[in-house]
Amino acid sequence: MTAKDRVKKGKLEVQAEGCTLVKVKWNGPRTAEGRQRIAQAQLRHGAFSKAGLKAKHAEAIQLRQLEDIAVLIGMIAGPRTRGCKPRGYKAIRSMEAVKALVALK
Repeated sequence: MTAKDRVKKGKLEVQAEGCTLVKVKWNGPRTAEGRQRIAQAQLRHGAFSKAGLKAKHAEAIQLRQLEDIAVLIGMIAGPRTRGCKPRGYKAIRSMEAVKALVALK
């Protein structure tokens, strides 16, 4: 089909010709080299690595405990931080708990 045949009333008629790859689903890499390349691409770096996520979790616990201490001594009078508490968080509700926390570190 030529370009003249595709033009109808001043508009270009679009036809899909010969592209059958779009219809085929991709089932993953077939060779060992391809599998290795995909595995390397899925490797997580930086803040999203296991060590980075563990450090972020420990910082969230520490921040929540600092907020508890600030409320306990009267530095914060307003509302507390919203949201779910990190796993492993233990609330600090007394000065004895603060002294025990400081003694651990």
